[in-house]
Amino acid sequence: MKNVCLINGSLRGKEASSLAFLEDVNRTLSDTEYNKTFLTVRARLKGGYPEDMLQSMASAASIIMVFPLFSYGLPGALMRFLEDYYRYIQAGNGYNKDAGVYIIVNCGFPRPRTIAEAVRVIKNFCRRLSLNWRFAVCIGSGPVVVAVKKVPFLHMKLKRAYAEIASDIKSGDRGTRGDYFIKPILPEPIILMIKNQYEKKMRLADEKSER
Repeated sequence: MKNVCLINGSLRGKEASSLAFLEDVNRTLSDTEYNKTFLTVRARLKGGYPEDMLQSMASAASIIMVFPLFSYGLPGALMRFLEDYYRYIQAGNGYNKDAGVYIIVNCGFPRPRTIAEAVRVIKNFCRRLSLNWRFAVCIGSGPVVVAVKKVPFLHMKLKRAYAEIASDIKSGDRGTRGDYFIKPILPEPIILMIKNQYEKKMRLADEKSER
């Protein structure tokens, strides 16, 4: 079976919208065809990420990263993970240079085309290690999409994007692919209202966990 590494790039862990998208992708990948490993980034690590996490990524035939967009870029904890991984490889540890890399960017803005910088960072990371960059799925107003993703038209677009990832992994293609841009089909004032309610809920949850 092919090894697939699925990375949750959000520090909110089980509460993250990014995890909901990652679980959706997981469901499109057959358990009988793929050996799947789930990794979650961490904050305030002493001494860097553990070797077993880095080895899981190094042995993967496909790598899928899902993360929220922070100030038009990657979350710091995910950047730290990628930097630790790069140093791990530079230290002489083996890795799969043919691994295909996919990202799903959970963007807080209604229009998901604000993710160019984040995509560029991952493309450069792939270039430095000669990894097989595939494509990005860019989701506008990610928390809102999670809340309303069962809306038929939106759900169809999400399923199509996930199916493209699964199909591309199975084919092992190396040809150039275009990115996917998805946003909720709702008036922007309603999107903003749902987004504000979600962010308030998350702030309260974060404050509670810090007590």
